[in-house]
Amino acid sequence: MIKAIQNKWTLLAFLCGLFLVYTVDRAILGVLAIPIQEELKLSDVQFGLLSSGIFWTYAIVVPFAGLIGDRFNRSRLIGWAAIFWSVMTLCAGFANGFITLFFLVSVAVVIPQTLYSPTANALISEHHKDTRTLALSCHQAAYYTGWFVSGAAVALVLSLCDSWRWTYFIFGGVGIVLGFAFLLFSKSDNSQNVTSVAKPPISDSLKAFFCCPTALLCAFAYIIEVFVGYGYSAWGPKFIAKKFNLTPGAAGTGVMFWHYAAAFAAILASGWLTDRFIKRYQRFRLVFMLATQFVAAPMLVLFAFGPTLASVWTAAAVFGLSRGAYGANQFAAIFDVVDSRYRAGTLGFINVLAGLIGSLAPIGIGYLSQTYGNRGFEWGFASLGVSFIVAIAALLLAHFVTYKRDLKKKALAQA
Repeated sequence: MIKAIQNKWTLLAFLCGLFLVYTVDRAILGVLAIPIQEELKLSDVQFGLLSSGIFWTYAIVVPFAGLIGDRFNRSRLIGWAAIFWSVMTLCAGFANGFITLFFLVSVAVVIPQTLYSPTANALISEHHKDTRTLALSCHQAAYYTGWFVSGAAVALVLSLCDSWRWTYFIFGGVGIVLGFAFLLFSKSDNSQNVTSVAKPPISDSLKAFFCCPTALLCAFAYIIEVFVGYGYSAWGPKFIAKKFNLTPGAAGTGVMFWHYAAAFAAILASGWLTDRFIKRYQRFRLVFMLATQFVAAPMLVLFAFGPTLASVWTAAAVFGLSRGAYGANQFAAIFDVVDSRYRAGTLGFINVLAGLIGSLAPIGIGYLSQTYGNRGFEWGFASLGVSFIVAIAALLLAHFVTYKRDLKKKALAQA
């Protein structure tokens, strides 16, 4: 029993490390926007296409990744996926133009990464029962950690090396080592080599998601969160660097650190809080998530039009707090109403929609900035804040109309 408890937390620690590397590999593109554009002669629209291409690839591949995660050994899938995406990250340091950078960063790195999130979250949920929200919160905290350390990491690499390319070389190498370490752990610990006992047909996975109104409504709210997050991370560093005349390293450090450090703290506190209140009030997750959206919306507007660095960093931090509090429950709320056999597949379907819609944010803001300069950036970030109205409406419907009914339907199906 003691070994089982140790193993599930060791598993979580490994997955947090992999998710951190995954996130840094994704985040450094936005932080390196200025040096990459200057060296490779890329326009803002071209650079926006690099970010959007990530989401297009993700949207195309992730439904298959989710279904694979419900059918094969999850630990081995995660380990080999980490090794492959890290090799591609390292290769991105050799890119010599838009085409090669697009293929490596927006396609080759992303395809194996699609296996990670739905599979890892399903694996965590499988091993953490009473501590599920806390475990998922810790895992999501690793995601936020990757974003807020990425700015400082890039600034350090740029100060020590003469090229942005070393950032890809270094983090690609770290990911390869960690991926092999995780495979060794999975091989030595048979309790983690779990595959789904029941391999549900694809039609059942589709029905579990698309016939569950609460899952669909929570998915819409999550898609807005992804849309806003992609726009913020893709263009935030360059916007602040240009507006306040900062270096790419300083702007990237500020934009990533204040936002994601706050999100990190919030997600851990929220996971602990939710695990206690959810037993008293089943819809606590939805109420909590609603509150975060009301806070987030005006913070994006302040980030866009804040007249001083202090106001911008404050907006970034408060937005981070709301985002972290939301992230503690975003998957757990869906898992409340979806049977465990279909969870990886469900997250796969959700990420298809998130990828397709989220991809519009970098392109849209890139077009506005190329057309209107910094004023276009301001309009773009303000519009991200306004988009939270859709998330608020979806969560209100879930709370007052669908949640209780879907919870009963799940209980009957499992009886």
